Amino acid sequence: MESGTKYEFRREEDWNLLVLPGQWGEGLRKELLGQLESHAPDHHPQTARFDYPAGENGATFYLKIYHSVRFFGSVKDLFRDSKAFRALKQGTVLSGLGFHVPLAVAAGEQRRYRSLKRAFLLTLSVKARPLPLFLRESFSPPLEKSALKQKREYIAKLAQEVRHLHELGFVHGDLVPSNILIRPEAGGATFFFVDNDRTRRYPCWLPLLLWRRNLVQLNRFRLAGISLQDRLRFLNSYLSPDHGREKRRRLIQRLERKTRERLEERDPRAARVSFRKLMRWSKPSS
Repeated sequence: MESGTKYEFRREEDWNLLVLPGQWGEGLRKELLGQLESHAPDHHPQTARFDYPAGENGATFYLKIYHSVRFFGSVKDLFRDSKAFRALKQGTVLSGLGFHVPLAVAAGEQRRYRSLKRAFLLTLSVKARPLPLFLRESFSPPLEKSALKQKREYIAKLAQEVRHLHELGFVHGDLVPSNILIRPEAGGATFFFVDNDRTRRYPCWLPLLLWRRNLVQLNRFRLAGISLQDRLRFLNSYLSPDHGREKRRRLIQRLERKTRERLEERDPRAARVSFRKLMRWSKPSS
């Protein structure tokens, strides 16, 4: 998303829209409405990928659809923006601060008597790969020395990006590896943060401990080519020099404990093996 992106508010039937004038048009609107009508209500957000216009020269879009199906959520939605509007606005703020997010073309919320029924976020595809897939394709062991060096450089760069995000007061709503896209480039890589509907920014003077939740989210998944040493390298690059040895030790212990708790919910055996073995990735059988 480009810094300084300007959106227009429009009212169409029972939809409130925020659209990017240079990208939005009648044909795309009709295609979007067709995509929305093809998805039945669901408790979880739904994501659709489509090309418009169809053919080799069309742009690729991602459409995320939110349905309001819970009563408590419906009550709260009377007094706040939809997740779609929140995601667009947070993405604009992040972009303005130098972070990379997919360009949002439009967001909409459908309300009846102020009650939220549906919402959507439409974004342009970016030339980047989801982090887990990229790691599997590029860094599945065994690795040559050049690939090992490159992997460690990417780990350090991602840690610095996440630290900068937290230093500015942001806590991502769901910083799992699949919500990070990577685009390798000459001299480094660009990381994109997606799924920002629950991302929040807190005042800098507020004692902020929520950032630890992001570290747990990011580190609790087994990833191709990522060893326990790589996870420690990430933390060393993330933590500032002010974090002494004792603070680092406590943080590592917390991350291990929380990771075990999450994994034990699905597999009770997670409590009985070493953390190194627990987090070791194994290639799926074909």
